[in-house]
Amino acid sequence: MSWFVYEVPEYHEDAARIEPFSDLRSRVLKVGGPAMADDLESVRENAAATADTPERPLRTPENPQVFPIPYADSMILVGFIFDLKREFRQLVVSPVEMPWLKDA
Repeated sequence: MSWFVYEVPEYHEDAARIEPFSDLRSRVLKVGGPAMADDLESVRENAAATADTPERPLRTPENPQVFPIPYADSMILVGFIFDLKREFRQLVVSPVEMPWLKDA
């Protein structure tokens, strides 16, 4: 999966949809079972590996915040918000381009 990575001061867009990854994983486990939860975990690991670079080290890649992105008619993709080790900076890691964040 390819990712778009944006460094931002803080990300609050549609904050009602943002939740901890652990909460999403628990819901997916109840609804879809262990295999789907494992798939979600591998997507998170892929996003963290893409985002975590020497220039932008992550504080906690294990439990980022997540937000749903409606895609097409039936799919929902999940984006991630990772905290950077630098204070008050975050990385938004999304499977879809979010050009309005480029100059944030």
